[in-house]
Amino acid sequence: MEMKILTFEDGKFVGKGFGKTLLIGLKTEDTLIEDIYFREIEIDGLDATEKAIEIINEAKPIDIILLNGISYAGFNLIDAEKIWINLRIPLIIYTKKKPDNKKVISALIKHFPDWRIRWDIIKNTLKASRGIHQVKIKSREKPVYIEVIGIDLEEAIKILKNNTIWGRTPEPIRIIEIIAEESSKIYLQVKNK
Repeated sequence: MEMKILTFEDGKFVGKGFGKTLLIGLKTEDTLIEDIYFREIEIDGLDATEKAIEIINEAKPIDIILLNGISYAGFNLIDAEKIWINLRIPLIIYTKKKPDNKKVISALIKHFPDWRIRWDIIKNTLKASRGIHQVKIKSREKPVYIEVIGIDLEEAIKILKNNTIWGRTPEPIRIIEIIAEESSKIYLQVKNK
């Protein structure tokens, strides 16, 4: 079955707390690149969800959104629950390491006066996804951690397995990480002129 997947990655940035970087969307079909989308987002801002929704609407039709975590450009969080409620497109949130929410809330409280807004996004995502699941994409690889919204866990695992060629990183995420790395170099050169 052909599946159109939209995944996101942020661009590199220098320093923290000020300025902008890229939010990049990659649309793939059966691990082949179909389109790439770019938006600017605030470093440690609160506009990643809005910009992600812009990209999603431009990229339609898509079958699944594959997030590489929910934190972009520092602590600019993509609100997965809001995306599901507003667009009804299933989401898989993927991470190689299990998120340490005790460290996250500690960092939020320490660095952000609006930490409650950011923490609510994390809590709502956890609630909507019914928790973080440790899964194996490939039997010989270490496990990964996923959250799913609007899709069955077993179906999400099947999608990840079908879209993972090497190691334990799904191909859309592997590709967008390369694109983000190279796009960031150009973006930072242009922004710093």
